[in-house]
Amino acid sequence: MNEERLLKPALIGGVLLGILSSLPLFNCLCCVWMIGGGVLAAYLFVKDSPAPVTLGRGVTLGLLTGCLGTIVMALFFVPLHMLLNPGVTIMEQMRQSMNQLPNVPPETRQLLATLEERSGIIYAIGFIFMLIVSCLFSMAGGAIGVAIFEKRNSRNVPPSYQPPINIPPPPPPPDAG
Repeated sequence: MNEERLLKPALIGGVLLGILSSLPLFNCLCCVWMIGGGVLAAYLFVKDSPAPVTLGRGVTLGLLTGCLGTIVMALFFVPLHMLLNPGVTIMEQMRQSMNQLPNVPPETRQLLATLEERSGIIYAIGFIFMLIVSCLFSMAGGAIGVAIFEKRNSRNVPPSYQPPINIPPPPPPPDAG
């Protein structure tokens, strides 16, 4: 099957996943958007596929959708965060949340200060975490989408190889007796 045909449905599902998961108020349902992106990509792929689509192909499509969706999510999240919270970094938000908690051990405060010095690591870890979560949920969505939308039976498709018809049967085995 042509691998380039996977890109268009995965891109559409990934863009939808990424935008809806990064928007305020909508991002509380981010796992739903991840599954939905995989289901949408599977629907688009099944609709345009001349041959039956397997669950494995749906999982592959979901993986690609999750990767593209995470990139879109990151591209939308950072500008939206800067626009909606001008001058406030994620590390400052973490510090403010930490200051509101009673009885926080000094080791935890020291860990936060260390992480604040290396905030790039926090963003990288967050991106990797979202990549993994998004891919897993989108893979599930791709499999669900194929299971729902693929109505053709792969057993009814003629195989690409058919043995010759006019070959005589093999001779019987010699007697062992």
